[in-house]
Amino acid sequence: MERNCLLFFLSVFLVHCLVACLAKSAVTDITTTDQTALLALKAHITFVDPDHDVLANNWSSTASPICNWIGVTCGDRHQRVTALDISNMGLSGTIPPHLGNLSFLVSLDASNNSFHGHLPQELAHLRRLKFMSFGYNNFSGGLPSWWGALPQLQVLVLANNSFTGSIPTSISNLSKQEALSLSSNLHNLKKLDIKGNKLTGSLPLAIFNISSLQIISFTDNGISGTLPVDMCYHLPKLQGLYLSLNQLYGQLPSSLSVCTNLEILSLSYNKFSGPIPTEIGNLTMLKNLWLGDNNLRGEIPQKIGNLLSLEILYINNAGLTGL
Repeated sequence: MERNCLLFFLSVFLVHCLVACLAKSAVTDITTTDQTALLALKAHITFVDPDHDVLANNWSSTASPICNWIGVTCGDRHQRVTALDISNMGLSGTIPPHLGNLSFLVSLDASNNSFHGHLPQELAHLRRLKFMSFGYNNFSGGLPSWWGALPQLQVLVLANNSFTGSIPTSISNLSKQEALSLSSNLHNLKKLDIKGNKLTGSLPLAIFNISSLQIISFTDNGISGTLPVDMCYHLPKLQGLYLSLNQLYGQLPSSLSVCTNLEILSLSYNKFSGPIPTEIGNLTMLKNLWLGDNNLRGEIPQKIGNLLSLEILYINNAGLTGL
């Protein structure tokens, strides 16, 4: 009896050891995958100032574990890379497809550098990704359509690059994004900011159906077309509308007054025509009103004088009278 019990406990112990060894081997394999991806990224990077190459010795297969590398954060459970922050490092170069192998990545920030080229299709494999920022770089080409394959994405920053063309409709597949989307089903979307690119075409009308939006910014692109007459009917939380420095035309819709929480209305340097809607005087929360350098005509509504919160008023148009 004692012998059988001893054999049983010995068997359990051996099985436990085997499982532990296999688990350790699996963790080592997947950690190697993450390391390979990061080293591939390093191989595609050059420093604007070579004397400040902080990755040269730190990102090394012979150095400390990858979870201790600069800009790298790992999860406690699997020791997989969950966050990569290489922002503001003076980096140049391109983003390699290997980065798409960081399958546990939740946050990726490469903003404020000098990266160029296109964003690789393989980034669509980052199914856990919630935050992605490539803002303030030199990326070019059309906006990638594969962003619609990132089901967890909440924040996408791509301001101040050199993206061209129109915004692809396939982006509307995103369901949880908080910083770029074109779908009327994006109830969590709060901030849409793709200013400072070279985008053309008309404004996607679907964005005006996203009721959670607080900020819309297409400033300094080549966007054309008109504003929808019902543009504020589904934007009860909108606080900032930034559309200056584009090619928008037509009349300003009176429905702007329905955006009662609007604090910043920036529509200057476009081709808007016609009168300033009297209803704008109902925007009691308005602090900045930028309507100058358009083709507006007629009398400036006296109700603008009732905007007691107004701090900046720019309405430099030769065809306007009054006030």
